[in-house]
Amino acid sequence: MPTMAAPMPSRPILRTLATIFLIAASAVFTSAEAQNLPQTSTTGSVVTTAHVRAELVAQAPDGVAPGQPFWVGLRIEHQPEWHTYWKNSGDSGLPTELAWTLPAGIDAGEIAWPLPRKIRIGSLVNYGYEGTLLLPVPLTVSQQYRPPRVDGLGNGGAVVEVRLQAAWLVCRKECIPEEGSFALQVPVRGSTALHHADFDAALAAQPQPLAAEGAQVRVDGQRLALRVPGLPAAAQGQRLDLFPETPEVIDNDAAQGSGWPQQWQDGVWTAEVPLSPQRTDSPQTLPLVLAVRGAGAQAAAWRVVAPVDGPW
Repeated sequence: MPTMAAPMPSRPILRTLATIFLIAASAVFTSAEAQNLPQTSTTGSVVTTAHVRAELVAQAPDGVAPGQPFWVGLRIEHQPEWHTYWKNSGDSGLPTELAWTLPAGIDAGEIAWPLPRKIRIGSLVNYGYEGTLLLPVPLTVSQQYRPPRVDGLGNGGAVVEVRLQAAWLVCRKECIPEEGSFALQVPVRGSTALHHADFDAALAAQPQPLAAEGAQVRVDGQRLALRVPGLPAAAQGQRLDLFPETPEVIDNDAAQGSGWPQQWQDGVWTAEVPLSPQRTDSPQTLPLVLAVRGAGAQAAAWRVVAPVDGPW
């Protein structure tokens, strides 16, 4: 009687196992190193571990007023060779998570993720960040917001207290889960702009939304056929990097080399990308980031949301 092969684990399970393996590999530390593993601060704006220095920062050049948005963000300085992850971490890893506690009338938006880089660990291909990173988040101030009053000062000495609970996975060959509790006071009156250069750089590195009419993703067997018209002049004729926002759909490893053809014709970019052999998701639309690298670390990137044509 023939024996049946055991079913192959699904892609999410494989991805989780890969992450668990990397975390487990970090279990062998000296006692001195162990003392530096995840540290949590509940009193200030900075958390320092053996692998990162994380700081809650703000950008409110005109203070805080009803109807006037301002920015906050988590600034992470990685130790050399260590990295954290993008919204789609790739074959392993986990994206950084931010949970905000804010006064009534102030709401946090989504992270304005800067363009990541591709990080290979063995046969795994991940998307993340090294060096210094800022994850900016817009805060919306409603017209109904009223700043607190300070005895004898009205609202002249008032502050907005911003609290953040953050969790991140920092990896080299091993991975360490870390977290921190942050608190920051932003003056209602006056300017908070100490980190304006960091915010300017992070927002400039955010992929720009592109309303590319006619953009399409077509399922073609074990590949996706991509078609994107209307890309800016900076992209025309260039070989583009692809960063899928939806995890566990494309084969990240195959998409790093020459295994996927791309070309330009009459200003329209087309490409064929291999599907992940363990794909479990069947999205009806795919948000894609397309990037062209300039000299050094300079890059330009665009975000396209394309409908999926054809049955999975």
